[in-house]
Amino acid sequence: MKPTTPVTPPKFPPLEGPFVPPPATKPPAPQIQPPPPPVAPPPSRPPAEVPPASARISSPPPISAFKVPAPKPTLQQRLKTVSSIEETLGTNWLNKLGIIILVVGVSLFGIYELGALGPLGKAGISYFTAILLLVGGIALEKRERYRLLGRTGIGGGWALLFFSTYGIYHVSAMRVFAPDLAWLTVDCALMLFVAVTMALHTLRYRSQFVTGLAFLLGYFTVSLSENSVYSLSAGVFLAIGLVSIVRKMGWFELEVFGILSTYLTHLYWLYRLLGVNGAQGHAFPEYHPSLAILFFYWLIFRFSYIKRSTKTDFEEHVSTAAAVLNMMLLLGCLKFQSVDPTLAYIALFAVGAVEFICAQLPATKRRREAFIVLTVAGAALMLAAVPSHFTDNHVAILWLVGTEVFLIAGAMVKEVVFRRLGLLTGLLVGLRLLAFDLRDLVNLRMRGENLELAAGILFALCAVAFCTNDLAIGSRWKEFFELSPDRPLLTVHSYLGAISAGVAVWALLTQDWTAVGFAALMLALAAIARSLESRHLQVQYALLGIITFFRAAAVNLHLQAPDHAHVLIRLLTLPILGAIFYLTARLSLHRDNAEQRTLRGFFAAAGTALFALLIWYEVPELWQPLAFIAFAVILSEAARALAHRAIGWHSHILGGLAIYTAFTADPYNVHTWRAIPWHALGALPVVAGLYWLAKRVGLVNPRHLSAAQVAYTWAATGVMVWILEEALHAPWIAVGWIIFAVALTLSRRWVRYSQLAWQANVVGVCALLRAYFYNYDLQQNFWGPISLRVFTISWVAAGLYFLSRQAAPSEHFKRVVALFHSFAATGLLSLLAWYEYPNGWLAPIWAAFSLVLAIVDQRLEFEELPWQSHALAAITLLRALSVNLYVTATWRGFSVRLLSLAIVAVIFYALSRLIRMPEELRRHDVHHVYSWAASVIVSLLLWYELQPLSIAVGWGIFGLVLFEYGILRKITQFRYQAYVALIAAFARIFFANLTAGEPGEFWGPRMYTILPLALILYFVYAQLPRKEENVAQDRRLHLDVLVAYLGTATIVALFYFQFPIEWVVTSWAAMVFVLFGASLAFDQPLFLQQGMLLTLMVFGRGMVHNLFGGSYFGESDWKGNYLVVSSAAGILLASLIFAFRLRGRFQPAPNSGRLAQWTQAAFRRPEQLVFFAPVALLTCMLALKMKTGMVTVSWGIEGVLVFLLALAVNERSFRLTGLGLLLLCVGKVMALDAWGLQPRDRYITLIVVGVALMVVSFLYTRYRDTIRQYL
Repeated sequence: MKPTTPVTPPKFPPLEGPFVPPPATKPPAPQIQPPPPPVAPPPSRPPAEVPPASARISSPPPISAFKVPAPKPTLQQRLKTVSSIEETLGTNWLNKLGIIILVVGVSLFGIYELGALGPLGKAGISYFTAILLLVGGIALEKRERYRLLGRTGIGGGWALLFFSTYGIYHVSAMRVFAPDLAWLTVDCALMLFVAVTMALHTLRYRSQFVTGLAFLLGYFTVSLSENSVYSLSAGVFLAIGLVSIVRKMGWFELEVFGILSTYLTHLYWLYRLLGVNGAQGHAFPEYHPSLAILFFYWLIFRFSYIKRSTKTDFEEHVSTAAAVLNMMLLLGCLKFQSVDPTLAYIALFAVGAVEFICAQLPATKRRREAFIVLTVAGAALMLAAVPSHFTDNHVAILWLVGTEVFLIAGAMVKEVVFRRLGLLTGLLVGLRLLAFDLRDLVNLRMRGENLELAAGILFALCAVAFCTNDLAIGSRWKEFFELSPDRPLLTVHSYLGAISAGVAVWALLTQDWTAVGFAALMLALAAIARSLESRHLQVQYALLGIITFFRAAAVNLHLQAPDHAHVLIRLLTLPILGAIFYLTARLSLHRDNAEQRTLRGFFAAAGTALFALLIWYEVPELWQPLAFIAFAVILSEAARALAHRAIGWHSHILGGLAIYTAFTADPYNVHTWRAIPWHALGALPVVAGLYWLAKRVGLVNPRHLSAAQVAYTWAATGVMVWILEEALHAPWIAVGWIIFAVALTLSRRWVRYSQLAWQANVVGVCALLRAYFYNYDLQQNFWGPISLRVFTISWVAAGLYFLSRQAAPSEHFKRVVALFHSFAATGLLSLLAWYEYPNGWLAPIWAAFSLVLAIVDQRLEFEELPWQSHALAAITLLRALSVNLYVTATWRGFSVRLLSLAIVAVIFYALSRLIRMPEELRRHDVHHVYSWAASVIVSLLLWYELQPLSIAVGWGIFGLVLFEYGILRKITQFRYQAYVALIAAFARIFFANLTAGEPGEFWGPRMYTILPLALILYFVYAQLPRKEENVAQDRRLHLDVLVAYLGTATIVALFYFQFPIEWVVTSWAAMVFVLFGASLAFDQPLFLQQGMLLTLMVFGRGMVHNLFGGSYFGESDWKGNYLVVSSAAGILLASLIFAFRLRGRFQPAPNSGRLAQWTQAAFRRPEQLVFFAPVALLTCMLALKMKTGMVTVSWGIEGVLVFLLALAVNERSFRLTGLGLLLLCVGKVMALDAWGLQPRDRYITLIVVGVALMVVSFLYTRYRDTIRQYL
């Protein structure tokens, strides 16, 4: 759409380089010649071809020779941009939306039947509204300030006048003329007269907006009525008027919207008549008139396209888009209403022919783009018309002969065509083999393993031919097969030859010998590839090796045979296959690089795997560990002799298999020797072999050699640990392991190998775990009063203490080893106490043990003792909290809980002074963790000793005592403990005190237990000195603010339970009013913050409970009484009196963080929250209170009132809120109301919203200068 404001010449910024002058009717400015040659301007049209001047000034934008990055907009510029958007929306778009909605609403009012008003009354009201809009628009258009508003009224008035003229015959509810041909002719003449008059009148203003709005609203209002096909004649008249204006003024963009409106109006009529799927081949009476009208549309717009003259490329492009859109929409509508789809090609051909003929007209040929578009479109449609209407002896050998003849002849006579024919024919042969013959062979093999001679000969012959093509012909005439596509096709022949050879082996050999045949073919290909150094042959025999290996695993292993049974054919074929794989590995290394080594390693691994599988299936179970470890030693020695690194790696895997078979052999201990299982004895050679491999492993890389030695020694130690576990009785396994660990530690005196120390540590950990998981459950006596549990765990603990001082691998790890084993020994003894004294006195025993460790550490200063003391104190605390709190036993009339926890608390307070800590930690009060624990124990004692309603008060008093002592002694941690106690007391009231007493009781347990706590909280807040350095940390942590917030929160919670549940939101709103007043009176920002937060709570409570949850939680549902939410919103709006005076009163601290600055920024504008919260509540209340048809109406009225309030208080955000409410009304109208409301509610909503939008737009226009001053 073109702007309706007066057109001014465009202003461009100064350019830094040469530019291309835009083509225009006035002579161009003289050009400055730069060093590079300038770009010549496009030739301008002769004056004779230039049509009369229109409202458009078309010129391409200037082009700078150098790109200069645009400067970032400043804050002032961004604000101006936002303000201009608001002004444009208020003065421009609101009136457009308003007139559209108003015209549609009045049109719907005329369409729907009403008993009170007859057709004449409805037509009179529609005419009156149209004339009022038209006359008012003409009057307003004469004044500069209201020109845009007036033109909007003119467009809407003409659209409504055209609809009224259309409706007096075609709309049943407005029909004034009798339904006969004479009156139809009269009405058509009147519509044509109105359309022509509309066009002539709107041309006076030379505005696309006025004209476009009038015509588009005319289309839309006509589409609202449900009438016969002849009512679509109004669209023809509108199209004629639109085309005449487009050709006169050159408004080609308007034509695009006109084409869309015309066809979519027709398509909407077809949709209402035929449904969403269209005609689908079914005839309907309106088909021929509809077809004629569609072709009328098409011819009208096609005539406009041919007879126009364009001045710029942009206009030509827009015209082209309109032409293509005209054709495509015509074809789409024709397809939608098609009654005989088989004749659709006739329509395509006919339309294409006409388009092609139009392209050959002289008027079209003068415009090259139009000529090309119509010519291509016509030819494409005519060519697509016919396609749219019409929607197996073995010949492989003969084809193979043809392949060879063509290929050889082409090579000999040097004819590329023959060669490529041969290659392609061979490709067809391969496709034939793979698609048919291979499928038949697969089906035969699915039935059984029989000799398939015919298939074998066929594939063998093909393999020979394909391999000959690649290896003989390709090598003899290499120069003919170097370029694409010859080389790729010959490579495909090579792969087809390998595939055919493999399939031939599969067909000719059966059972176990198939894998042998595959292996032999693989070895042959490897030898050929070695001589030719062919990469593709390597790929082929590598794939064949994979197939061979899987075939051997599936067939030659004879998995169905019994375990460890001797199968003769397996003993015969597996060694052959393994040897062939080893030979192939020897031949596969063409170059010494990573890729070739990987390929060689694959074949060597396959050979090793086959021999390993042979051992697995043929060697008896108890002898398998010996066989595997012997094979590993042999491979390791072979790797050292042949410098074959891959085989050296295989020895690692075989060593692992030896360990695995040692672990899994004879799992049920069937074979024993003097109560010792044979499989444990059979593992001893594995240990020896592993140590042998550690000494003579066949690796060259020193790093890998060191890693292998580490792995083998660890594996030997692990196997030895397993042997001890199998050979010893269960209670003595942990003792045996700890003795083995000590032995490993002592062996380091003769063998200087650090891994032995590491292994000793690991074995010690194993002994620790064994003792932990098993020995604690022992109940037997060992000797006298000493139980087996005490004896074995004591041995393990003694061994761990020995390891803590002797088992360090190096000085670097001495401290870690000492700490770990010492802690482990202490842990074992502590857990032993758990099992020996499982009663209420365990916590004091642990606490005493911790105190003893701390006292000993004061003299000996062992590094690990303080940490062990800490750990014992921690588990003591855990034991006290989890067990002793629930002990109900007594000791000589005293509660065991009271005595044990008192002892623990005393010891903890003693530990806070005696425990040895670094001075840095003491300066940071880390030792006060014990005093914190003691305070927690005291608090829990209060919980269990006091009555439920007295707990909160008791905690509050305890917190007050701690606070006063901390202030007196200047001990920070006691004050922190006081804060925690006060927070706990505050939390406690929500679980007991707030629900105490009878509902509605003013003075009762709820009041006299909560009010003292609130007083304590405010007293603590008041007691905090503001300038003492001792409490500076408290203020940095905002603990004073926290205490004040807790006091206010206590009162808020009391209000929640003290007042009726529906009126809680009102009481909170009143408290907001008080807090804002207090903040203003006492100059305290804290009360302002609390007031704003409580405002959010009022909003949340009102939304969640009063509005959307009242029927579930309240005493009455939300059906009639809206006084509660209204009163809360009124009180919040009354708080604006204080909020405006508090705006900007409190500034943030100069060095505050970013989050604090953002928070303070919100607090600097409290009126925003105090305004938006009640407005949102009222808006939602109207959505729930009003009936469905009147919600949008009430929102529109609210938006107008909010806008008026914004103008009164000079607040832009309030003004934007009113604007947003109106836009919400517009969105709801478009999304819901226009489709889901009842007819009466629908047009009332549209009319009221339209009027509201027009009123606000008028206010924006009227007070434009004042609003700019606000901005």
